[in-house]
Amino acid sequence: MSITERRQRERNALRRKIIEAARALCAEGGYEALTVRSIASRIDYSTSVIYSQFEDKAALLRAVTDEDFAELTRQLLEQDVPNAPPTQRILDMATRFANFAQQQPEHYRRIFISPPPPVSVEESAAEHGNPNEDAYAFARMLFVVLIDATPTVTERDADMLLQMFWGSLHGLIALHLTLADEPWVSLKPLPALVERAARALLAGVGAPITYSS
Repeated sequence: MSITERRQRERNALRRKIIEAARALCAEGGYEALTVRSIASRIDYSTSVIYSQFEDKAALLRAVTDEDFAELTRQLLEQDVPNAPPTQRILDMATRFANFAQQQPEHYRRIFISPPPPVSVEESAAEHGNPNEDAYAFARMLFVVLIDATPTVTERDADMLLQMFWGSLHGLIALHLTLADEPWVSLKPLPALVERAARALLAGVGAPITYSS
């Protein structure tokens, strides 16, 4: 390994260490508690080392959220079957969306429940509108396919359909993430809730799926 390669590896390792420290601090106290000084203290480095990797706190937050969104997009695309019926592709996507929330709840909270300040599309590492990099664009594409393939669908606006669908599933997921230990409510298992809600929503707009228990 050359000196240049070793230095780049060390730089990448330091960047990863900073991002993971930022994740931990956000999980403990939210974005408000995250400062360059608190990160430096967590990893036992000077603030100048943090600034050698990130221009400012905003740049660091962008790096964290870019990774969160990239992981969400990867999981939504994973095991997608382009030749499957559009209703089945949407149902499978809903399942993967819920799995992401259950398996990586802090990522989900950062993206959808306690998000950082908005990031412009120009500053994001993902290409806006590219279904392979942009989770929203991927999901929207599935609803465009559904509309084109299903004349009985009553709502022909793909963004409207997606946001109704997404908002409904997000509500169920948020209930589980915030009220999992609530003694007054016996929440149904999230996978079953998401599946049945997704089927009901699709049926409600004229695109039913055959139910399988």
